[in-house]
Amino acid sequence: MKKIINKPYLYFFALIPLYITIGLIKRNVPIDINITYIYYLINVDFWCYVSAVYFSLIGINYVALDWAKKCPKKWLTISHIILQTLAIIPFIYAVLRLDENGLLKGNQFLGILNLEAVLIFSFFLFLLSIFVHLVNFFVSLLLKRE
Repeated sequence: MKKIINKPYLYFFALIPLYITIGLIKRNVPIDINITYIYYLINVDFWCYVSAVYFSLIGINYVALDWAKKCPKKWLTISHIILQTLAIIPFIYAVLRLDENGLLKGNQFLGILNLEAVLIFSFFLFLLSIFVHLVNFFVSLLLKRE
């Protein structure tokens, strides 16, 4: 855990092959997202590849801080990694439970919770983790070297 906190880019770079592999496994599986009267039909592999690019950019941000000899704040890094992990777990669980038509096999997360509610909560955790990362990045970048 100490190595992940000191070098958080390793964690985010490790997520890239995971998402690419899931994208290759779930290649033509659609996700139907409806927002009011608009329906979006997007393949799972697209979201997985976009997520891989996102995690590579997060990793590059942490590498840039390391390269500039700026240390990210430990408590912000820990909270970012925890929030990101809590947001990732339900997403991967749901994607792996999709059948070839894009329908969930069962609608419960770990047998107790409604999966759709968990995914909505996961999305908000993901947004919060983005905010925490940006605060961590800019605070570390703008403060003097330690």
